[in-house]
Amino acid sequence: MSGTQSAAAELYTQFTSRSYSAQSWNDHPLHPHLGDEGWDEEAMVRFIFTMDLLNFSFWSELPAKERWQVEWRGERWTGYAGMIAGLRRGLEEGRDLTDLGGWEEEGLEALVGEVFRGETGEGMPMMGKRCGALEEAAKVLRERFGVRDEDADDLAEVDYDDPSIATAGVDDTVTTGGPRSHETEVAASAEPEPADGPKNVSTAASDVLEVASETAYTAEHRDESEIVGSAFVPAAGSSTGGSGASMTTLTRPRRPDRSVVRLIEQADHSAGKLVNMLAEYFPCFRDETRFEDRRVRFLKRAQIFVADLWAAFDGKGYGRFDDIEQLTMFADYRVPQMLYNLSMLQYSPPLSARIRRHEEIPHGHSWEIELRGCSIWAVELMRRQIITSHPEAAGKVHAVLLDFLLYDLAKEVEAKV
Repeated sequence: MSGTQSAAAELYTQFTSRSYSAQSWNDHPLHPHLGDEGWDEEAMVRFIFTMDLLNFSFWSELPAKERWQVEWRGERWTGYAGMIAGLRRGLEEGRDLTDLGGWEEEGLEALVGEVFRGETGEGMPMMGKRCGALEEAAKVLRERFGVRDEDADDLAEVDYDDPSIATAGVDDTVTTGGPRSHETEVAASAEPEPADGPKNVSTAASDVLEVASETAYTAEHRDESEIVGSAFVPAAGSSTGGSGASMTTLTRPRRPDRSVVRLIEQADHSAGKLVNMLAEYFPCFRDETRFEDRRVRFLKRAQIFVADLWAAFDGKGYGRFDDIEQLTMFADYRVPQMLYNLSMLQYSPPLSARIRRHEEIPHGHSWEIELRGCSIWAVELMRRQIITSHPEAAGKVHAVLLDFLLYDLAKEVEAKV
């Protein structure tokens, strides 16, 4: 308990000194800002959805200078930032990859190649998987949410508050009520951890582990200048530049597609409902794995999308979610590093040795699952401790903002190494 108290105290000091809030999202130099440079609400929604759809696995074994880089407005960007720079550059060039419900699949590979063309010999990591995610999402959006406005009321209604629907969780496990009891939760077994797995020094064996993250991907969370307003709807006959690859089948419609907006509207301002809708309809957001013969659902990127909407819109409009505090942190590989530095996580000797040797942990390995689950529980313990020590922080400090802070702290530590 003392470890949790000291870690929570240190984290809250950082939280207050940096004035973390939803508006902290706008501090990223590449994130678009509502109202700037022609960014309206629906353009923001489409951009954030596409950004989070593609926000996974930018890992490269090449030296930093040789990795995939995107040049935009005189600067080069890599990883997550490179992906955002590519999307924004594409908009300026008339290649709108964010209008997922408005283009056809034919020609997608050429479009993606142009949008994310790099300046080095390395291409964008996992390009094939990203094209697959775009195709899959576009198909779902067209079939389920791509109706005409006058027919919008005819969409089939699904009750995502119905407990019979497969939501985040472990099969046959009931999650008890409490500060984070919600449909986005995952209740994991409190059975003893394997001897060679990581240990969370702050949890007792009887604690219920509530997690919501993702196994399949690692996120790279987080130029200002100008984007011409006409970039969203290119003038007829205008040149798109680049390689000259044919984009005739990808021409933007006169009015941008509203399918993502309809998806959000059906969530009725519920973060949990939207997370479950994403997991239900979009396989690429259906983040689940098995642990000790039990199915566990994490739903990391689905939660990131909801959190990004909330932050980008400052909790208003399309970003209004009345239960945003029910989301958990988004366990990638950087946040656990910061939790380890805060002594909230401890590693078993075999895992510690593997990390020191910089060896990859196989996807789906028990170590990976435990790291993610324990990371989420560690953040929840710190959140509870902060509220206990600072009652005035209730409603202001939740896992989403703590995740943003921990990620930024981890990046700062990494930059010093």
